[in-house]
Amino acid sequence: MWSLEFAIAVFVVACPCGIGLAAPTALLVGSGLAAKYGILARGGGEAFQEMAQVDIVAFDKTGTLSEGGQPQVSDFEMTSGTAWTCQTILGIAAELESASSHPLGLAIKQYAAKHEAAQLNATGFDEVAGRGVKANFEVLACTALIGNEAWLSEHGVILDSQTASTLAKWTTVAKSIALVAISDGSADTYSVVAIFGVTDPLRPEAPSVIRLLRDKGIATWMISGDNEPTAKAVAEMVGIPEMNVLAGVLPHQKAEKIEWLQTNGVKRPGSRWQRLFGKKTANERCIVAMVGDGINDAPVGRFSFTPIVSMY
Repeated sequence: MWSLEFAIAVFVVACPCGIGLAAPTALLVGSGLAAKYGILARGGGEAFQEMAQVDIVAFDKTGTLSEGGQPQVSDFEMTSGTAWTCQTILGIAAELESASSHPLGLAIKQYAAKHEAAQLNATGFDEVAGRGVKANFEVLACTALIGNEAWLSEHGVILDSQTASTLAKWTTVAKSIALVAISDGSADTYSVVAIFGVTDPLRPEAPSVIRLLRDKGIATWMISGDNEPTAKAVAEMVGIPEMNVLAGVLPHQKAEKIEWLQTNGVKRPGSRWQRLFGKKTANERCIVAMVGDGINDAPVGRFSFTPIVSMY
């Protein structure tokens, strides 16, 4: 072992020019090949060096593991006993989502337009990223909500057994859920009037990417704002372990989850040469790469060693 280390030292001292040229040349060629396949690395060679040491890759769900560009409303169901017409409910949903750029919001607006939704105007919009939207409809003398189960729960909405059963059925097949609840002007009590089930097809290459990372000893995680059953269903489809799913995470909370992974994650086994020489990695914390579509992932870039934005 000592002889081998001594030989390497002699080589480095005797041939500094070769070693000095090899590293930047390799990084230049690597940058060119990456650009050929549509990959742009901010930070140049440093980004490639960090990626070579990545222990964990965390994926966003919508628009990253799933196609995200054109999700479709696959299911729409009005709750029993509601006095509101289908066109009015669709009009309320479309108006609430009018300012949203999220793929699920766009899918709901498209569905409403195709099914002759009423044209309505709302005021007093209150939006919480990753949760939902609330607004007032003066013409209808009501206030309406649209969003996930957590958003409705924050406003005191209690789901009946039929609605809860529908949600359980749809989420187990990886459908994202949006609920519409309405409160008339006389009380601040909301009632669920409709449920949307949105299907976002998985990217066909996602399972093979996850499998490739796993074969290299790199752990894969999912950080999603979606509900836990839906997130876990998607994770199972692509091959991410159920225990590695962080669901119900708001956009501003993703950076916290990355920090948590850096501290509590498991570093991948060292290379054969590292094990041979008994060398430890320079950084004892996990090196985490976050892969997202850039819509809700900007805050993560400050904490992730290697933020990756997928552009399709």
